[in-house]
Amino acid sequence: MQISCGRARCGAREWPARRLHRLSASGSLDAYQGETVMKFLGASLGLLVATACSGEPADTDDIADVGAVAAASSFQTLRADHRGDRDDHHLAGGRAVRRAIGAAAARIAALQADTIGDNARNGLVDADPDDGGWDFIISPSATEHTPVKSPTNLFGAIGLAAWAAVDTGSAGNRALVSALDAGIAMQRDPDIDSAPDFVFGVLLAELADNPGFAAITRQHYDAKVAAQHGAAGLGTLIRDARHRSREDGLIPYDLGWFVLAAEALDAAFPGAGYDRDADTYAGIVVDDLTSAAPLFNFRDPGEGFYVTGLAWAQVASSHLRADAVFQQVRAQLLATQHADGAWATSAAEPADDLQSTAHALQTIALTDHGSSLSRRAVRRATRWLLGGQAANGGWPDAAHNELPLVDADIALGLFLSHIHDPEDVLVPDAPSAATARSVEHGAASAAPLD
Repeated sequence: MQISCGRARCGAREWPARRLHRLSASGSLDAYQGETVMKFLGASLGLLVATACSGEPADTDDIADVGAVAAASSFQTLRADHRGDRDDHHLAGGRAVRRAIGAAAARIAALQADTIGDNARNGLVDADPDDGGWDFIISPSATEHTPVKSPTNLFGAIGLAAWAAVDTGSAGNRALVSALDAGIAMQRDPDIDSAPDFVFGVLLAELADNPGFAAITRQHYDAKVAAQHGAAGLGTLIRDARHRSREDGLIPYDLGWFVLAAEALDAAFPGAGYDRDADTYAGIVVDDLTSAAPLFNFRDPGEGFYVTGLAWAQVASSHLRADAVFQQVRAQLLATQHADGAWATSAAEPADDLQSTAHALQTIALTDHGSSLSRRAVRRATRWLLGGQAANGGWPDAAHNELPLVDADIALGLFLSHIHDPEDVLVPDAPSAATARSVEHGAASAAPLD
């Protein structure tokens, strides 16, 4: 097992299991002192100001309507388009969103170390490693994969963007080939076993009408779980690994993805016990959130990867139908959205952040029942992300780097937004000041555990 901490990777095999905390939620949000934290929480005023000034229709719902736990599982929500469970209005509307997803899919295809023909369009003979994956970080001016081997924890997370582009009709055969290339790589390499890989494998099996991809996914997942003597052992290992790396906000991120992965496998192989695995992963997150001494303190905006932690804590608490925890986390997440529609990384990194905004958008959409505040938050985040897309389809950061994983995170968030607003409402008059943490200057972006 390897851990990806930004660009750094370190061996991570032995961690003592921690006792799971099983204490009840306090039921109220604690007050925190400190000028930085108060400024961060002060962004909640932007929620009201932006709504008043945006020209959006006013809602009569009370400000406390942050939403309730959705009836469907997060995976059911994710796969609903592919299975035809939504009406045709989703595909008919949102041209700006679908165009952005299509451009992102083309960018992702160009940057892939393709193995099927010349899908990257850089020649049949090229310098890339021919492994079906992507680089972690590139220059925004790059037009192809570098000669360096692709990290194994990016295949499914980025492949999901290609899947989403095909699913919405935003892209055609090139995106499908890109997704298939990533799936074939998973068949070749058993080390491609991060949580998003398992979600991607099940969805790709449905998209391609090829159950072999789901079978491969099951093999990789079962091997990973067996190596830790069960889902509880794997979940505890992940939790403790992130804590040791001082990345507590990524505990809900990783385990939230494992909730989705187990839900996906349960949908593909009902009755095989994967639903219990999903309960286990979600329980580890909720137990920590409600502990007297949590590793990820969702009441403390100073936590590293704070917004990502809040975002993915929604998936875990929604899965367990832990309404009180879900509503507190959702309220905190909505309160920290900036007036321009973006989210920051944390109080310590208060600038608008591409990946944190994408994670918030993804998870609100995956868990929302349709509250007015959530709809407004999704609309404003979508508008901000659309404004930051470059002409080549990617999203470069303020340090002039581009992370294909972040491009894919944004594309998946846009896919889940289900925004149908007219183009003149969604597209900003001028490009937004979209930024992301600079990997070159020591700050890490979130990536799945490998």
